[in-house]
Amino acid sequence: MLKSEILIIIPARSGSKGIKNKNIIKINKKPLIYYTIKIAKNFGSKKKIIFCSTDSVKIKKICHQFGLNIPFLRPKKISSDNSRDLEYVNHALYNFKKKGNLFKYGLILRPTSPKRDIKVLHKAFRKFKNNNYDSMRSIIEAPYPVYKLWFLKKDLLKSVIKSNIHEHYNAPRQILRKTYAQSGNFEFFKINYKNKIKSISGKRISYFVTSKNLENDIDEKKDLKKIKF
Repeated sequence: MLKSEILIIIPARSGSKGIKNKNIIKINKKPLIYYTIKIAKNFGSKKKIIFCSTDSVKIKKICHQFGLNIPFLRPKKISSDNSRDLEYVNHALYNFKKKGNLFKYGLILRPTSPKRDIKVLHKAFRKFKNNNYDSMRSIIEAPYPVYKLWFLKKDLLKSVIKSNIHEHYNAPRQILRKTYAQSGNFEFFKINYKNKIKSISGKRISYFVTSKNLENDIDEKKDLKKIKF
């Protein structure tokens, strides 16, 4: 059995509602997924395997054009809008185990967040490896503190959280704790050479704060204009 340090997974299913064929739409004459493949290839682990988890033969062929072999496709039943990351991760682990490959760590790089800094990625991985974390995700400071967010309950507003601060939703930001949001830039997680894991996050979830210029999540057509610029 071959033990590799890390499995880099690029999730790229065929279905997308906001933008048709989002993962392979052209950005500066290159398919969107190209930019994530490129950063994955530059990631400095010698014992790595890069895998695009896709249900699409077309995406598989495009990956092959950029030197990325896809040994198996993701089943359609775990490629829907409601499918969880854990499903395609375990599908990949199971099938690589059958091929004789096991991994210590995993890394998810989403094509829809193409702006990345390889130095940041290396620094985050060093921090992850050198500490007892189950996972690590990139975060940015949230544009709105969680204290100012609401659920809708019929025709009324209900605060997302409870706190000891009187009417925290009316309080000035200066006295509120900073809150952070997932940026989708990267996510590391432990595998420990298993062929199936119960959670990508685990209990000890760490973080790496990235700058706002790396914040990017292509979901709608307006996001495409920003990323092209």
